[in-house]
Amino acid sequence: MAALRPTGMGDCPEVAAILAACDGVITAAQALGCGLSRTQVRGRVERGEWIRVVPGVFRSASHEYSQAAMVRIVVAAHRGVADGTTAAWWFGMMPDLADPVTVTCRDRPADRDLPVSVRVSRRALRPGAVTRHRGLAVTTVPLTALLAAVELPEGSAFLDRMLQTGRVDLAALEREVADSAGMHGIVEARRLVRVAASDSESEAERLFVALLRRWGVTGWVQQLRCGRWRLDFAWPEQRVAVEISGWSYHRDRQRHANDLAKANFLEAASWRELQFDWHMLADAGADCVQQVIDLLNARGVVEF
Repeated sequence: MAALRPTGMGDCPEVAAILAACDGVITAAQALGCGLSRTQVRGRVERGEWIRVVPGVFRSASHEYSQAAMVRIVVAAHRGVADGTTAAWWFGMMPDLADPVTVTCRDRPADRDLPVSVRVSRRALRPGAVTRHRGLAVTTVPLTALLAAVELPEGSAFLDRMLQTGRVDLAALEREVADSAGMHGIVEARRLVRVAASDSESEAERLFVALLRRWGVTGWVQQLRCGRWRLDFAWPEQRVAVEISGWSYHRDRQRHANDLAKANFLEAASWRELQFDWHMLADAGADCVQQVIDLLNARGVVEF
């Protein structure tokens, strides 16, 4: 006589292993792959052991309904791939999960009643653009960094931080931009990568000059000699200096030390200094120029 398969969840180590590894989330396909029958799956739901979130996707009632579980449910419900800011959070590139949850799927997204806002991008990702991390299908780290940079309000600073911390490198980003031609958002991503690869400090200085001229701010001198230093921009009568930097990942420890020494010298000489980087000028240039105008007005003409 054939042995009967136990029906209790505790007697099915394969299922328990999936639930433990997947934040308490399991799909019908996974359950059937472990040898459970549809009747046994239905029984777990009826007994309250599993909660049916959407057709074919369940979560264990004994596991915390965490953000990670929610992301797994969204990706499974759409049979898709986590991308953009959601993938960035999944990789630990962002401290907080952004709203909405972002996912890519090849086919027309199903109408799912999910307890979270979701943005679905319908596109076919090439095989090399997808990987698995902690058991979830996600876009690769370089593509994730690019897509998140395009989505985030301060995306250039985010991409700069990823380069600075070594999460991605410029060569990988350049390859990804080339391989992803035609993808939505890749034009802006290509622009950011081009700036990152360039002398972003010089670009930032040119951008600052354009902003000053647009706002009609005059009286400034570039590369003014002051002691043993040269000031990027200076208003000598008001003793106001503005120092411009590019992307942080270009700056080495010696440059940082020199900047601190220059700032200390200016403070001792009764100068006031403002510091702007490429991201500040590109994202909020008007605010930067207004800070300069306010400081110039506050200083007037300084007599010593």
